Amino acid sequence: MTRASFRRCALRGAGIAAILVALAGCGGGSAPMAVAIASPAKADFAGLVPVGGGRQMYLQCSGSNRGLPTVVLISGKGNGAADWSEVLAPGDPAHGADYDALAWGEGQLVQSDAAVFPSVARFARVCAYDRPGVRLDGPDLSTPVAQPHAADQDAEDLHRLLAAAGEPGPYLLVPHSYGGVVAMLMAQKWPADVSGLVMVDAVSPLIRQVADTGQLSTWDALNRRSFPEAPEAVMLLDAFAETDALPPMRRLPAVVLSGDKPWLRPTASAQQQSAGGVTFAEWRAMQRLLAGALDAELDEKTNSGHNIHAYSPLRVVDAIRHVAGTVAAVGESSGGGN
Repeated sequence: MTRASFRRCALRGAGIAAILVALAGCGGGSAPMAVAIASPAKADFAGLVPVGGGRQMYLQCSGSNRGLPTVVLISGKGNGAADWSEVLAPGDPAHGADYDALAWGEGQLVQSDAAVFPSVARFARVCAYDRPGVRLDGPDLSTPVAQPHAADQDAEDLHRLLAAAGEPGPYLLVPHSYGGVVAMLMAQKWPADVSGLVMVDAVSPLIRQVADTGQLSTWDALNRRSFPEAPEAVMLLDAFAETDALPPMRRLPAVVLSGDKPWLRPTASAQQQSAGGVTFAEWRAMQRLLAGALDAELDEKTNSGHNIHAYSPLRVVDAIRHVAGTVAAVGESSGGGN
């Protein structure tokens, strides 16, 4: 099974309910902290990197810093590095659907120079990686771990992975879906190592303001399930507790991107809309809350389903360029640039 075909299976197997995760402690506070951005000349890299305990993880990096922070792409549940090098084929009928057709296995994903990873590599250093259990084949699989697993394990793994690979921070984190909780834990645990955020239809504990405990329990139970074609399984309510227990995240330059294509066809019944535990309307409300909490720009007219980076990669690339430029400008004005 190819990387691309597995990721499509993961989307169908995990279901739409599997797209929600966590964030905590965001909001106001002091102005963004100035950071010094390292710009070593580094070669492109793709392969396994030891992360300790006899484990290895797949990482690929390309491009050079050019005075900008290293961009780290963090995929959603069941997806890995390859997710950021593909787009929904131009002209595919799925683009014109009035619901998120791609999430239901419709539409064709193709590798493209217009995808997020190769596009960002043309102006900055960019890295993407595979968490354990997001890919089934190939000689460079990340070492498996027990599933379901805790979100703080993923944050620890990513921090070790970047350090072991010699990719210096601070990092501009670009999480999609479940990647949101990994990014937030990184920013809360190692604040000096994170300089900005581009949230790609990511989720947060703010969902608790719009969904009740019964909905959240249903959604958590679905995401704890592991499937042969999609082994990765996560403990989302635990993720909320992990983020809640840490100091609040410092203010960072940020953009929030929100998908605007409903998960189901608009003709779906109310029961179908809430079958996964959280409705699309609640999801959209949470995105607005997240943008407010982060004091971030909000783009909610993306003409995209949940996988904004596949539907509208330029939206994601432009947001990364904007935040990276803001981070660099803050560093230069404070004497922290190169």
